[in-house]
Order: sequence, then C-alpha cells, then structure tokens
Amino acid sequence: MKKIAIAVVALPLTCLGAGYAAGLALIPTTPPAASVQEDVVQDQQLDAKVDDTHGDTPTAHDASADASADTHASSEQDPLNPYTLAEDRTVIRLGQMTIPVEKLHSVSYVVADFALKLTDIETADRYARVEEATRIRDALLTAMNVAAETAVLRSVAIDSDALSDMILGLLRKNYDGIDEVLFVSLYKQDVARL
Repeated sequence: MKKIAIAVVALPLTCLGAGYAAGLALIPTTPPAASVQEDVVQDQQLDAKVDDTHGDTPTAHDASADASADTHASSEQDPLNPYTLAEDRTVIRLGQMTIPVEKLHSVSYVVADFALKLTDIETADRYARVEEATRIRDALLTAMNVAAETAVLRSVAIDSDALSDMILGLLRKNYDGIDEVLFVSLYKQDVARL
C-alpha cells in the first residue's frame, strides 16, 4: 500500500520536473527579430501618448500624417492585411478551415483562412449573409477536399496561386460574381503516421 502511495505522488512530480526541463531545453535562446522589437517600441510609444491624453484613446483623426503614410505604405505592400481587407467592401472573409491530406507515410493538415474578392458591392452584401456564406463555406470545403486528392495539396510546398485558381474554377460553376479566392493565411503541418 505504501508503494502505491509513493508511486501516486512521485510519478506526477517526476513527470512535472521532466516536462519543465524539456520546456527549458526547447525555448530558443536567440533574441526576437528587429521587427518584433520595433513593434514593442511603437506599442510603448502609443501607450505613452494615451497616458499623456489622460486616458483618451487615439482615433484615426488624431493620427499624424507620418503614421497614416506608414499605414498606407504597409497596406500597399501586403494586400492581404486584415485591415486592408476590412476596408474593401467587395471582399468577404469566410473564416478558417482545416483540411486533412492523407499521404502514404504522413497526414498533412492544411489550414486556410479564406476571403473572396467579388465583382461588386451588391454581390458582396448578398454573399455576406449567413445563409449564403454558409453555402459558400460548404462549397469551399468540398473544393478543398477535391484539391486534397490532387498534386496541388500533396506536394511538398503548396502553390497558393494554383490552389486559388482551382477553387475559383469549382466555385464559379455555382456562384456568380466571384472575382478571386484569397488566402489570408495558408500553411500546412505534416504529422507522421505511427
């Protein structure tokens, strides 16, 4: 009975210590990238400005011309920036999906965050309704499952342009007014079969 009590107490403590040691070993020792450090400095400067205005939160009208120029420059560089997508009324975001791609020795999980660029605002408003958005998400899931059977998703690297064109071709059969399929984010993770 004493051996069982010792095992019940000692085993979790041993696992806890081993997990903590493994976590320390896996933490990278390199300093964060310069862009991350610049973001932290900008956040600190913004917090200082908020404190100087006695708790008032800054609005878009309070921003200086330099800050707005930086914002426009960064949005021109990255057309899939969430803020740029939110400003464009012909783009609707449909959310994220995870699709398994089964291979011989592994399973790849492809995670895609979808957005659709539509031809006009009226079509965007119609497809943004819950019922239509759900139907389009179902069609996207079906199209991604079709793509999972082809070399587009089975290759080592995902060709996002080829995948976008393939999905666009499948969606245009049932939905008019879709101009482009956009990926806000697209990545995959391979998991080996046991």
